[in-house]
Amino acid sequence: MDASKARVLYSGWVLKKKKKRMQGYAKRWLIIFEDGVLSYSMDPESSSRGAIAVPHASVSSDVRHGTIHVDSGANVFHLKMLKESDFIVWRAELRKFLHQWVGEGTAPANMTNASEGSPASGTSLVLMDHADGLLESSIQSLSQLNASQSSLDIKNVIVALKQLQEQHGLIRQQLVRRPRESLSRSGTPANAGFLSPPSPGRDHLMAAGMSLRNSNGSVSPSFMDDGDHVFYDADDMMNGVEFEMRGEDEEQVDIVYDDDDDDDDYDDGRIVDAVDDSPVNTVVPSQRSIVYRTELPAPVTGEELSLFSILKKNVGKDLSTISFPVTFNCPLSLLQAAAEEYEYAPNLLERAAQSSDSVERMLLVGAFSVSGYASTAHRTTRKPFNPLLGETFECVRADRDMHFIAEKVVHRPPVVASYCFGKGWKVSSAISVKNKFWGKSLEFIAEGAQIVELDSGDKYSISKPSSFMRNLLAGNKYLEHVGEMVITNLRTDERLVIQFKEGTLFGGPANRNHIEGTMYDRNNGVMGTIKGKWDEQVARVMGKDHLQVLWEVDPLPPNPARYYGFTRFAISLNEITEDIKDVLPPTDTRLRPDQRALEQGDADRAEELKLVLENEQRERRKQLEESGQEYEPQWFHPGSDGLDWVYGSSDGREYFRERTSVERGHATWNVRGASIFQH
Repeated sequence: MDASKARVLYSGWVLKKKKKRMQGYAKRWLIIFEDGVLSYSMDPESSSRGAIAVPHASVSSDVRHGTIHVDSGANVFHLKMLKESDFIVWRAELRKFLHQWVGEGTAPANMTNASEGSPASGTSLVLMDHADGLLESSIQSLSQLNASQSSLDIKNVIVALKQLQEQHGLIRQQLVRRPRESLSRSGTPANAGFLSPPSPGRDHLMAAGMSLRNSNGSVSPSFMDDGDHVFYDADDMMNGVEFEMRGEDEEQVDIVYDDDDDDDDYDDGRIVDAVDDSPVNTVVPSQRSIVYRTELPAPVTGEELSLFSILKKNVGKDLSTISFPVTFNCPLSLLQAAAEEYEYAPNLLERAAQSSDSVERMLLVGAFSVSGYASTAHRTTRKPFNPLLGETFECVRADRDMHFIAEKVVHRPPVVASYCFGKGWKVSSAISVKNKFWGKSLEFIAEGAQIVELDSGDKYSISKPSSFMRNLLAGNKYLEHVGEMVITNLRTDERLVIQFKEGTLFGGPANRNHIEGTMYDRNNGVMGTIKGKWDEQVARVMGKDHLQVLWEVDPLPPNPARYYGFTRFAISLNEITEDIKDVLPPTDTRLRPDQRALEQGDADRAEELKLVLENEQRERRKQLEESGQEYEPQWFHPGSDGLDWVYGSSDGREYFRERTSVERGHATWNVRGASIFQH
């Protein structure tokens, strides 16, 4: 039963804090009606579990943490948005029923603004909100249009609008902070004495320059949550008031994925950071919005040398045994190159997991497999760094609903094991690349297995084609993937065979990179086909003149050659952002000093550090051999069932479980090889 007879104004999924302490947040369906009633339920089809009349409540929001708190005096909804765009939309909808004192020329009678210049800043905020609304509306409209008639031009416009939206968000944060910063410099407001006793929650209200009193001149808190924010009785102040919180302290968010009522008197033990024996495969929304960089600290560094001049002296040798000058490298490692293959995985594999059509699921898995090559389109002159044994790399991206971990588990031939998961899917991989020099071209042969598992119960194995570096002797060098990719559904014996076609001698660039795929059932009957180019798009053939686009490549940054031909995603991989700087283990690639020096444009320093790290690695290997010991990886163990290396250490440790403990301050990293980057 609905909480209101009015029409629904807006609805969607959010995280709502459960009523009992220590029970964390749970996913709930939230509805705002045209009469201002805010209601939540377990899902869109369930009856309302509680409601608040927003026009008679106080609302506080924290843009940094993406939280909104709605207090009616008798009840409080503590809400956390799943993504930044949700926060913007929900806050805008709630503001329709509030006295927006922030941004008005005069504050309500029982409130004072202690910050000079706030009206001007507030007016700017109102204009920014209006612009944000227009941007969000435009993005949604174009996304719907692109879904019905996919176009690269439309997609480029969507990407540009999202970038503009990010910049608007940053500007708005600065506008929000400005009056508060001036307040903190000016000292304590004259009316601060009414706030007694002092508390961290009081600071949030003081920062907004407000005096909140009841009839006897004091302020009475009605509720305090685990984040130490104080909420005040709505009846003691003007109805429908909005506060903005500074959010200086990081809010710990425990998320419970269950169907229990918020009134349960027990903790069901399914909080994300609880320690149990099952793998951690829950995608946890980020507590803050991260804006990733769009260019590297320095452009391509170092003089490009002749790869052919080195290869001709090492004919027949495994290139992994050759120490190349650092200027043959780009500032990414093989571990990060493995992560690049998952740039489009969240979108494609989540759609596959949700599909009820086995043909569509297989073709989307095929599109994912092809999309992993798109990042190599402009990589023709530099190779990734060869990781040290025991080196790791994580890519935890809430904006992509993706958790990735990779580790170099074997030194020679180099083997990279990786594990990645998102909503409804997970992928395990253990790949080794061998090479052959053919005189004018260099062939890279991928050996090993990649296994994709969906919540539908389907499990796919993927074998990859060879890759060739062409024109090593003369002409424009380019990378080409040639051969057969076979994707097999291990549950149904259905398979998708994708041909990566070789370009013709005189066809030029336009004649390269084409793929065609055919799906067969267990009796070799044709079930579906795809076609496209691995550096542009993949489409399902629906009829003679009808194609359904499954995947399209995102546009490259301006002048990609300036930054090693990196995609926007690749540019972000070596960045140490605020959300991970205190969480990374000491073995993470981002902490490797020679690669960092090259990224910053110091090739001489990078070469010096590279030689030191390689010599120290040789010494460690020598000590292992002399002691008769074998290296044991940290986060993977030998497996079976078609996969040489499986996620999880031999003693049962799991990377993401330990990472969660480190992130929440419950533990510190205890890893072997913690000093591999020290020199």
